[in-house]
This record gives sequence, structure tokens and C-alpha cells, in this order.
Amino acid sequence: MRPSFFLFFLLSFIGFSQRTIDAVIVDGADNVPLEFVGIYNSKDHTISNEDGRFQFSSLLDSITIYRVGYDKLSTTFQKVKDTISLNKSVLELNEVTVTNEKTLWQKVGDSIRSNYPIYPYKEKFLLRGVLRYNGEITRIQDLQGKLERRTLLYTKEIDPDKKDFKVELTNMRKVGLVKDENEVYFIFETFYQLFMNFTPMNATGDAFDLTEATFNNGSKTNLSFQTKPEIENEEVNGHYIINNNDHAIERIYMAINNKDNPYKKDGNIRFRTVSVEKEMSLSKSSITNKYYIATAKYDVKVEVTDDKNSYTSFYDVSFILTTSNHEGDFPVKKNVSTSKDLFKIKYPYDQRYWNAQNQLLLTEEMLNFIEKVQDPNNEFKVRSNIKN
Repeated sequence: MRPSFFLFFLLSFIGFSQRTIDAVIVDGADNVPLEFVGIYNSKDHTISNEDGRFQFSSLLDSITIYRVGYDKLSTTFQKVKDTISLNKSVLELNEVTVTNEKTLWQKVGDSIRSNYPIYPYKEKFLLRGVLRYNGEITRIQDLQGKLERRTLLYTKEIDPDKKDFKVELTNMRKVGLVKDENEVYFIFETFYQLFMNFTPMNATGDAFDLTEATFNNGSKTNLSFQTKPEIENEEVNGHYIINNNDHAIERIYMAINNKDNPYKKDGNIRFRTVSVEKEMSLSKSSITNKYYIATAKYDVKVEVTDDKNSYTSFYDVSFILTTSNHEGDFPVKKNVSTSKDLFKIKYPYDQRYWNAQNQLLLTEEMLNFIEKVQDPNNEFKVRSNIKN
């Protein structure tokens, strides 16, 4: 009996052992690396980084690879190759007709309370901030923790408040230059500002031209928006991806380009926002049947000069948010201010956690920067919690 029992135990162990893959995702047409692709199954989730690279571990064998605008790929660990190509979805343009039927956007509005948590809930998050100065990385910060939200969406009955978010920080790594060669310190946004920027927004008013296109055999609609030509100071464009079955928004993309935006002044420094990009992907929980922000990205370009216009510099800051355990049953004990510059937050570095973390991998560029800036011969002042 012992050999049979031992064989059964061994097969059971092998059947439920954790699998891990490390691969790169590219666009099937031009082989450009695809960032922000979701890799997941019913138990685990991760996303690809700027290099298109990801690492995914799971006890389950099934894998779904998906980014809105591309065909969904369902596969298994054994079938995954080192390089994965995704093909863009084909859009079918709708004819515009005038009827008494409610518009698609009205249906989205009518379905808000059935599709989204308009009540307090908890989730876990990983937030990455990357600052580039004239194209070169000068700051990296990863924050992991637990978040308690007052609501996902704001309605006419719910006004934003700075107490709407409570954060318990559980892990952090940061490293970066404090100031540039012109003694300029770039202020990172706060938790409150970022979470508000990651709130779905309405861009369907009188200032916008709208175009509808269906895809996935008519199950989804791409609702594109563009500011009308008479809007002079700001150009806004983007789209919503809407699930036609329940009228829920599954993705939002918005690009804002400011035209001749006036400078703001801080001492002898002048600065202005040149452009903003926002991207959010929402996924539906099989437990609550509500949609939550699964991943989000927020990019801002800022131009900086001085009173004499003696130089012109550009800062590009990018924040990526990924969430999990939505409506989880766990305590959130606030231990960090949600109104403080993120880069000034202090928290100890846990090397074991970050060595094992694979939810959002560091890129080769980031790894090279961390090694370079930690050099004791570096001439600039560095702020870091990473211990060599």
C-alpha cells in the first residue's frame, strides 16, 4: 500500500504545484512591446511593463492575456511562448440614426448603480511612479498597500472629500534625485490627487463630437470623443469601451493637449502642464458582479523654465495603479497621509518582498538607473530607502 499511497501523494503535489512563466508581449503588426496588458486567471493577475515583459505565477493552468483593443488570448502555461503576439480588434463602424431611443451614454448612466460600487469598499493596490527629466529617469517609487474607498464613482449625491481614501502602506521602495541641476524639486502628487485622477470621467458633453463603432461581433462599442474645433485652448480626445450587454465601461482613454497654456510661478521658477494622458481598465467581479478599476495609468508632461528663460526643461511623470482583492474582508489601519507628496513619504524597505514581487516588473532601464544612482560617487543628492 505504501508505494501506491506515495505515488498518489506525489501526483497530487505535482498537479497542484505552482507554475511560473516569464515572457514578452508585442503588437502582432509591428512587434512593438505592449505595456499594460493583463495576464490573469480566476485566481491570479499581473500586467506587462514598458518592455512588454511580465512574470506570472499560478496554481491554475489557465491563462487569459488581454488588453482592450486587442483580441483576447486564452491559453495554458505549456502553450505560452517566450514572445506573445496580440492582434488588434477589428472595429465595425455604426451608421448614425436619429430615434427616440435612449442614447448609449444614457444607458451607461442608468446602469451606474448596478455596475459599480457606489458605497465604501476595500482593495489592495500597487502604485508605481516614474519621473523622467529631459527623457532620462530620475526617480522611481513603488508603493504597495491596502486602500479603503468611500465610492468608486461620484454622483450628484456624492461630493469628493479628502477623507474619501484611507491608506495602509505595507511596502515601499523609492530611489531618485531630489533636485535637478537647476535646483528644481519636482513635487509628486498625493494619494488623494492620484486616486481622484483615477476616477472615471465624463467627456460626452456639448464640447465634444462623438463617434460609435462596434466590435467583438457587436458585443462592445468604442465610443470616441473629440473636442469641437471651436474649443481653442485645449484639445481633448479619447474613447470609452462599453460592454453592450450591461452598458458598463470597461476602458477609458483620454489625451489632453494644452495650447499656449499660461505659466504658473513659484519663486523664480515658471512651469506649465503641456499634456496629460489617462488610461483605465475596469474588470467585473464574478463575486459581486460589480466593475472595479483593475489597472490605470496617468502621464503628465510639464515644461519648466525661469524668469529669464535661460533654460527649458521637461518633466514626464507616469503613475501606474493595479488593484486586487476588491471588497476584501481585511482591516485598513491608516498609517500614511493621503495629502502628502508621495516621494516624501517614509517607510522601510523589505528586500525579501521586492525580490519576490512580480505584479509589475522593473524594466531594464529602471534596473540600470537604480544601480547608477546608488553609486556613492554620484554628484546629485539622492533620496532612497533601498539599502545596498
